[in-house]
Amino acid sequence: MGYWPEGNYMDILKPVRLTHLKTQATFLLKDLRSGSPESGKAAEQFLTIPAYSGKSTQWILEHAGTIKLKDAFLVIALKYGFKSWADLKKKVIQEDCLYRSAKVGLIYAWFSDYEKAAAYHQQYGGYLIKFWKDFVVCGDEYITSLSLAGYIEQWAKIGYDWVNPADLQAWHFLNEKAIESYLNQNNL
Repeated sequence: MGYWPEGNYMDILKPVRLTHLKTQATFLLKDLRSGSPESGKAAEQFLTIPAYSGKSTQWILEHAGTIKLKDAFLVIALKYGFKSWADLKKKVIQEDCLYRSAKVGLIYAWFSDYEKAAAYHQQYGGYLIKFWKDFVVCGDEYITSLSLAGYIEQWAKIGYDWVNPADLQAWHFLNEKAIESYLNQNNL
C-alpha cells in the first residue's frame, strides 16, 4: 500500500492534526532506519526532496543515519502539495486552531455551508466559527475550551462571526490568541 493514498493530496489533508503529521514524519524516518522491508519504501519517499532527488534508493538507505527529521517533515509537506514544512504547519494550524475533538459535544449546530450556518447563527445567536471546511455555531462553553472567552469586546466587534468578521483588527487579535492556545494545548 505504501505511505500515501492515491488522489489529490490537498483534499487528503483535511482535517488532520499537526501532531498526526509530526507522527507520520517520525515513523517515516524510523522506517527508513529500521532495516526492515519498509525501509525501501521509506527511502523512495526521500527521493522527492530536492537535496536527494539525484540520489538512488540504495544511496538513501546507506546514508539513512545522516538523514534528519527535518527531511522527513519536508517529505510530508511535499506529499500534501506544500513547498515546505513551515507552509504545511501554518496551514494546518490556521485550519485546526478552533477544533477541540474532546469538546465537539458542546457544538450547537454543524454545517458544511456558510450561508446555512450564518442563518442559524442569526436566528439563535452564539458564536459562528470554522475549522477546515466546516462551519459551526457554538456557545460560551466551547469558546472557553478554546481559551477565547475572555475577549468579549473583540467577539462583539467581529459580530461573533469568525468567518465574516465585521472588524478585521479584532479578528486578527482573536486569531493570534486561538493559535497561541492551540500551540500551547498541543505542546507544539
